[in-house]
Amino acid sequence: MADVPWQPDDQRLCELLDAYLAAVQSGDSAARIDLLAAHPEISSWAGSLETIHLLAPQQPVGPVSPADKKPISGGQSSPAPDASGRAEFGNFELLVEAGRGRMGVVYKARQKDLDRTVAVKMILSSRLASPDDVRRFQQEARAVARLRHPNIVGVHEVGQVLGQHYFTMDFIAGRSLAKALEAGPWEPDRAAQCLLTVARAVDYLHSQGIVHRDLKPSNILLDERDQPFVTDFGLAKLFQDDGEKTQTGAILGTPSYMAPEQARGEAAAISPRTDVYSLGAMLYEMLTGRPPFREDSPLNTLLQVLEGEPTLPSRLNRRVPPELQRICMCCLEKSPANRYSSAAAVGDELARFLRREPLEVQPTGIRQRLRRWSRRQPALVAHGAGLLLTALIVQVKFMISGEDLKLHLEVMGILGLWLILCCVFQAMLDGGWAMLGRYAWATTNVVLLTALLYISGRPLGPLLIGYPLLVAASGLWFHVRLVGFTTALSLASYAGLLWLRPDELQAQPIHYPLIFAAVLAVLGFVVGYPIRRLRVLGRYFDRQRGP
Repeated sequence: MADVPWQPDDQRLCELLDAYLAAVQSGDSAARIDLLAAHPEISSWAGSLETIHLLAPQQPVGPVSPADKKPISGGQSSPAPDASGRAEFGNFELLVEAGRGRMGVVYKARQKDLDRTVAVKMILSSRLASPDDVRRFQQEARAVARLRHPNIVGVHEVGQVLGQHYFTMDFIAGRSLAKALEAGPWEPDRAAQCLLTVARAVDYLHSQGIVHRDLKPSNILLDERDQPFVTDFGLAKLFQDDGEKTQTGAILGTPSYMAPEQARGEAAAISPRTDVYSLGAMLYEMLTGRPPFREDSPLNTLLQVLEGEPTLPSRLNRRVPPELQRICMCCLEKSPANRYSSAAAVGDELARFLRREPLEVQPTGIRQRLRRWSRRQPALVAHGAGLLLTALIVQVKFMISGEDLKLHLEVMGILGLWLILCCVFQAMLDGGWAMLGRYAWATTNVVLLTALLYISGRPLGPLLIGYPLLVAASGLWFHVRLVGFTTALSLASYAGLLWLRPDELQAQPIHYPLIFAAVLAVLGFVVGYPIRRLRVLGRYFDRQRGP
């Protein structure tokens, strides 16, 4: 800028710069190129203009072919293209945007001095990035720069251009594993061979004191020969760097591939077994075409990661061999102690599978199967246990008193019908009718409880606790409207019960039912309010993470 003195009276130059800035802010790359071509005098202000570009909305750089460019989301900061449609960035000529994440953007580029193709990764909004963003970006570069493995994308150099932080990596010509899986599940042997290679690379990471923490199909690149390469170390944890501490309670990673201890934000519990879980999640998706848990929002997915149990791969794809399923499910154990001890152990098991040798992991026993089944169907288990316990109490009471066989049979019949309907509703949940199944289940619970109270023929007393229990239990579905529906239905059913049994009103002060109804309504609010707050926080969490 020193060779171009500022001229305050040059109104024409100011107008051109204003027009250029307007084109930058509107994201009109064609207008920017036209202005540079028609008015080369403004190119003398390249330094200032390039700084403006770093704050501008992202525009595609150069010609983008479907094979080269993967889908991206909106973001900020990219060097502006010249008249040829390409951008100069220091010693690099940026050819095309190859990918984008939450923190960085990656370009396919030509390194001019060595005339070679590389991948250039930049931090998004570098001049606006927080110190923590810059630290994490530099941590990623440090984590990878010292690694030398044939299946890990290597880093060449780290630097800045006009305040824009970047580092260069090997460019892998091909596609990501996520892109490859869009065509559907892989053959078992192909999936096992791919994950075996990834597991060996991850074991090398662990031997260097690094846990990746974000292993997922989009972070595995495949070359033309389908050889996998591990990349994207933005969340890597360096155990040998005591100065880099992850804040306890911070949830970092991708929910569908995140280990339970990572989902809980337990930084101290992160270990190589955390990556073992992610290896199992990737194997699951390669075998079934979907990750172990994928709900309608990241928040719901996290809840499933913490509490749920994935459907067995063989139920989603009958071609999955039992041995490979055992390997996958062992990786996905909730407790780190029950998983494979290392990525090397996972690789060894996959090698045994490919050689058709016996595995070290044993078939699951009855106890473990029951535990997994109960986690997959917690609502059915809870209802079944409650109904069976109630039936046992009723049966014992009848055996002791021996009174009113007809009433006893009616009560047992309602309990049996209730249990059968619970199985039907669970099938609806598993069969893709989740919301309808939940509302039908809640309706049945309230209606059949009311029927039991109506035929009891005795003062209701403590039996009315069933209504509050149903309202509280509806909160376990984590759906505010369902809680409100259950509360309103319980209030209406209680009112109907009092109308059908006037003896209840005559046996107690008139204000008692009003107090009970008010408590029931307050309970519905108390259960629903925190769920609503968590839902709001979940939506904010979704927006912060981005697509």
